[in-house]
Amino acid sequence: MTALDNKSLPTVDEIVNSLKRSFIPIIIIEGTDDVYIYRWLKSKLANSLVSLQATGGRTNLFAIHDRKPEFDGKKVIFIADKDSYRFEGIPQNRNDIIFTSGYCIENDIYDGSGIDNLIDEEDLNDFEVLKKVIVRWFSFELEQFNQRKLTNINASLQVSNHINVVSPIGTNDICPTFKAKINFREPCTNIRSSVENEYGLNVRGKQLFQVLSRFMSKKGRFSSFSDKNLIEIALKQGNNDAIQRLVSQIDIKLTV
Repeated sequence: MTALDNKSLPTVDEIVNSLKRSFIPIIIIEGTDDVYIYRWLKSKLANSLVSLQATGGRTNLFAIHDRKPEFDGKKVIFIADKDSYRFEGIPQNRNDIIFTSGYCIENDIYDGSGIDNLIDEEDLNDFEVLKKVIVRWFSFELEQFNQRKLTNINASLQVSNHINVVSPIGTNDICPTFKAKINFREPCTNIRSSVENEYGLNVRGKQLFQVLSRFMSKKGRFSSFSDKNLIEIALKQGNNDAIQRLVSQIDIKLTV
């Protein structure tokens, strides 16, 4: 029951109808990009007789979660990225969903994995500079999000840009064109410090690995690693407390 791309995914109605008929536990996840990660997590569960179902995104997952009474009595476990809930808290009506500790599943893989130890010593200074650049941008977006929330409860945290857009290769600051596009201004010290203090859990995980990959794939290195390569290494070789927590929480729900 695992879908491989969003175009072939069943609709919310189709998934709900399938859940009504299911006789095995099912883990509901967001999109297909993370299926590989959750397959690996599934292999670590005490009970491997469980199916994965991608839904095509957060909106669809929440829509299915809202219809829980329709498949009451079935063993259905929901897992979602924390996203902006990392900063605003989890709503009461979603508190039975297993959320990642960090912004997204990639954060849980990154934080505590030691994957950044692969950075060559000669690149460490530039690596730290780029991290601070990304923290400044992310903190600005978080500050803007907090302001939008005052008038729009459905406001979203807009942090999907690739780091090459935020800070192009060969630069050590936020791109001037990008700054103008988003009307960038320096974020307040408190928000910036808060984001930076838990960099591995706060800054969107995909960007964490994009930052690493910039240095791990640069021309002239003995080996080249893409962001996906680095995610796999961190997942399989890291000693991630957040990932272990996810596995434990799933195991607990499977035995209840």
